Order: sequence, then C-alpha cells, then structure tokens
Amino acid sequence: MTEHGNNNVITSALELRRSKDRLSIRTVRLRYLKYMLIFPLAPVFANMQEALFGDTMHLLELDAMTLAGSAYCAGAGLLFAFTHPKTIDKLSRALAVATAGAFILWLMLPRGQAGLIAAMLFAAGLGGCAACASCAYIFVLNNAERFLGAAAISLFFALNQLEFGLSLISGLFPKAYLATLVTGTCMCLLLYEADDFSAVEAEPEATSGPALALTLYFFVAHYLVEVFYTYLPGTSSPEAAVANGMMGIIAVLLALGMKFIAKRSVWNMCNLFFVAITASYALYFAPEGSVLRCIGRFVHGFEQMGYIAAYYLLGHVFKKYGDFRLFKLFLVVTLPASMIVYVIPGAISAYAPEYVPLVATTVAGTLFVVFILLSPTYSTYLFFADRSDDPRGANTAAAGADESTPPTLMCLALPI
Repeated sequence: MTEHGNNNVITSALELRRSKDRLSIRTVRLRYLKYMLIFPLAPVFANMQEALFGDTMHLLELDAMTLAGSAYCAGAGLLFAFTHPKTIDKLSRALAVATAGAFILWLMLPRGQAGLIAAMLFAAGLGGCAACASCAYIFVLNNAERFLGAAAISLFFALNQLEFGLSLISGLFPKAYLATLVTGTCMCLLLYEADDFSAVEAEPEATSGPALALTLYFFVAHYLVEVFYTYLPGTSSPEAAVANGMMGIIAVLLALGMKFIAKRSVWNMCNLFFVAITASYALYFAPEGSVLRCIGRFVHGFEQMGYIAAYYLLGHVFKKYGDFRLFKLFLVVTLPASMIVYVIPGAISAYAPEYVPLVATTVAGTLFVVFILLSPTYSTYLFFADRSDDPRGANTAAAGADESTPPTLMCLALPI
C-alpha cells in the first residue's frame, strides 16, 4: 500500500471514530414493542438446547440436539422460501398457535420417540417465529427501535448466560423457564398487524451496492470470529458463563450509552468488538486457572457489542438498500452456510486442539485489519451515509435531523 493510501486509511479511521449518529429514543413507538421484544428468544433457545434435549433418545441415528437444531433452521428457512409480505401477519398468528400447541404437547408427552417428534415440531415452529420476527425487525422498525431491539437480543443473551452459570432458574426448571419465553413470543406474534407490513411490499427493488457488501462483511466476519469461542477449552463451564454474562450486560449498557447519550457511530462499536475478541483469544494462550485466562473470559463478554452492531447494521442497510426478496436469499444462503462454518473450528478442535487459540486469534486479528483497511470505503458508503429512518429519505446526518417527537410517537424509558 502506498504512503498516500496509508494516510487515507488513517484519516478515514480517525474521522469515523469521531463520527456521530442522530438517533433519538424519542422516536421509539410504544405500539411497536411487539416487534422489538420477540427476537431475543432465538439465542436463548440455542443456549438451552443441551439442557432441554441432552438426555433424550436418538432418532434415525441422530441425537435430539441435532434434530431440534435442524428443525429450528428448517422452520426458519422454509418460511422465507414460501411466504410473502401480504401473508406474514396471518402466518405469524398461525405459527404462534401451532408453536404453543406443539410446546404443550411436548410438555405432556413422556420421553421417547413421540416426545422427540413433538420437540422437533416445536423447534420448527419456533424457527418460523424467529423468521417472522427478523422480517419485522428489519422492515417495520425504524433505526432507534432497531437498535433497542438489537440491544434486547444481546441483553437477553447475556442474562441467560449469567443465569445458566448461576443455575438460578433454568438449572432446576428448564421447561418452565422456556414456557415463559414461549408465552411472551406467542403473545407478540398474535399482535402482528397487516398494515405494519404494507411498507415491505411497497419497497422498490434492491439497489444492493457497496453499503450492503460492507455490512455483510462485518456481519460474516463477526460470525466467523465468534464461532471459535465454543471450541476453546473451558468456555462451557459455569464460571465462563458467569464471566461472559456479567461483562455482556456491561457491554450492552455501554452500547446504549454510546448510541443514545454520546451519539457515537456504530463504527466505534465494531472496533471495540474486534479489539476485545482478539485480546480475549490471545489471553487463552495463558495456562488454565491463571489470572490472564480468567480476564480473557470476562473480556469476551464484549461479544454483545458485536451482536448489537451486526444486527443493527444488517437491519438498517437491508431496509435502505435491500428488499424482501433479497433478504430471503440472504437467509437461504446463510442458514446452511452457518452450519458448514462450524466444521472448520470443529475439525481443528478434534485433531489439533492446542492450535485453536492460535487460529482463533489469527482469524480475529486478520479480519480486524481488513476492516480497518476498508475505512475509506466504509466512510464513503456506510457510516457517513444516510441515517434517516425513511429508506429513500434525505440525509439526516448532513441536514441536522429534527429529533422532535412526532405526534403519533411515544417515548420509551430505558431502565438504565
């Protein structure tokens, strides 16, 4: 890279560090809470699969966790393969009823093949619910609502990690704990309204372009970096879960403060994620039981910063530059690809476990360097681009957006 190129990267990175977004919590619409609060269930279910299905019987030589996870992905994927914005509200309500019914049936049936089939039906329905929620998250919410929705996902996830490590509820009553979450999910889905999805159908065809490609780079990079953590030694221990949960909650609160108080760009959150995760993996070179290894587990809690940035950017850019068809294609490609990605760290862990920290640190550091080198492009096409909630609207960042509360909108107070 030439000296001019180096200067351009440094200048762009410094400008992005100082950049700000004009999101206001006053633009959050209270009646849209049903679209903001449902999505957090998906990662909670993923975390609870071992507790729920770990001791059930096999079917077709496959264990229950594999079958339930596959059913979940199939439920989400099939929805987007065959649904349409005109029918998504009806489908959401139907899925809510079917998922609740399958869940009740699973609770009533004893352990065995019948119970496992009921669990798979429940998981498939839950995957469909998550797919409906993701569509609403991207195409119905505005930027402030979307950011709070992403923060809710991460906060729920961090609280679940903390609870899992302490075994306060799920350790004793996993199904009762999940029942509360399923009830809330179904209630939200039953409240979906057709008029809220009318804008999805009216979206013009996707323009794609650099902004979408840049967003997908961070989203995929974030996912690739996170995949390795599961295969590091001791990360499934209660102590690691407590450390991740505690620091994860702090990271979520920090993200909310950066966005709504300091008004900082998501660029800063992306950088904090990369720095923290790379440092966390590097600290795993320390011996088990050492202070450095313990610090690494706490630092990894900043994964929640990456989750918030990834989900928020994905929703913002797909609404602005994408359409429903392109989003369906994205899910159809990423769902099977996400399962394949696990093969890489899984193979390393199986045949050369001592190299997992080295590969994880190298991958995280390399993706971070590429992210920084792309600073001029990010500055041009994404982080200094339109921040309006109108997908084709004016540049609110440049024009000094009006943050007054619209007459039809209500303020949502955050518990921070």
